[in-house]
Amino acid sequence: MESATSSKRQRVVQRAARDTEDEEEEKMFDVRSVNKDVDVDSKIAALKVSLSVVCLLSRTGGKNLCRCSGTVVECECKQEIGGGGGGGEFVATILTSANLLRFPAYSRYTFLAPDITVEVYLSKGKPLKGQVLGYDFHYNLAIIQITTDYPLPTAILTDIDVSMPLTPTPLLTDSKPFGLRPHTVDSSLFKLRGGDKVIALARTHTCHCLLVESGTLSIYKSSGLHCQELLYTSCKTTHVYIGGPLINCDGEVIGIVFHYDGYAAFLPINIASRCMQLLKRDRGVCHPWLGMTLTNSYAAKASVLEEIIQKFPHISNGIIVKDVMKGSPAAHAGIVSKDIIVECDGEVVRCSLEFCRMVWNRASQSVEVVVMRPSSSKHVKLTMVADELKPASYNWQVLFHLFVCWFSYRNARWH
Repeated sequence: MESATSSKRQRVVQRAARDTEDEEEEKMFDVRSVNKDVDVDSKIAALKVSLSVVCLLSRTGGKNLCRCSGTVVECECKQEIGGGGGGGEFVATILTSANLLRFPAYSRYTFLAPDITVEVYLSKGKPLKGQVLGYDFHYNLAIIQITTDYPLPTAILTDIDVSMPLTPTPLLTDSKPFGLRPHTVDSSLFKLRGGDKVIALARTHTCHCLLVESGTLSIYKSSGLHCQELLYTSCKTTHVYIGGPLINCDGEVIGIVFHYDGYAAFLPINIASRCMQLLKRDRGVCHPWLGMTLTNSYAAKASVLEEIIQKFPHISNGIIVKDVMKGSPAAHAGIVSKDIIVECDGEVVRCSLEFCRMVWNRASQSVEVVVMRPSSSKHVKLTMVADELKPASYNWQVLFHLFVCWFSYRNARWH
């Protein structure tokens, strides 16, 4: 009898805590006057994808674990009813952040939370039960499936091209032997440059409110998230934006949003969509490890670019090696700091995002690169054997999530 009373009292306390959190969220968004200062163009772009933006809430052992946003990227008819009249059962796939699934909060390593349940909140209606289809803690991604009795709108995913090589051009005078200009290799890619407008989206679970924050791409901003593939923006965000879509002015999803120091960082959709397909097919992603830090040429310091141009006045492509870890595959191959990788297995390397694609499935395989070495003014051909990345060395999200969970549990709230 006493045990039953204690259990009932615990459920009442948990329910009261959730109600308090919901009230605090409502008050916060009322005070902020959500989307009040967003420009018209950003609102129009957001409305093109808004019905695909969801909120997700996870619990473990009956306790709230994480709240974030996500995007409906696929929706298929599982069972049709009524001879093709539109009724039936539909299965939708949601791309979001693996923060939704992490536990425990106080470990250096990353574990899937036990007895996890997920609720998905659409633009209206009751929450739907979500099923975990796959997750990747290295890139902090998860895919969740829900079942509905009507088709859900799906977002358009568009790969981006962030390259801007140092390209010789005859249109410039001899006093200016090089210039910055974008290349046009694949017309299907969305060309994204520093200063271009981007828009971060999220959704709340209490009022189903769509959140919109516009900003610009920053090619120089960095953070302590330790993920080379992340790009950064000036969009001011909160933790509820984590896992939500970053879109362009056409309403196309170009990245998955993460949160750092009040602003939105994002993982390019090029990587996120590739991870999603592998998770659906193989239930996991094998990550190669080369052990070097890279930077795009346009993001390098002027002094570094000056040294490169003086040695190689006609350089047009390449990514710069900032650091090489001792004992890594890159170090064993002979790569050193300030090397410029210009080719990988015969393909021209224009930016770090392209290089990531080239070595994607190359764990335990050899990778041949051509580097330009300013210290010797030579082209050098080197061969690396990529290692497989171990879970203990996964990306920035482990340390970041430890802080988020500590903050959330300490204050018993989500923002």
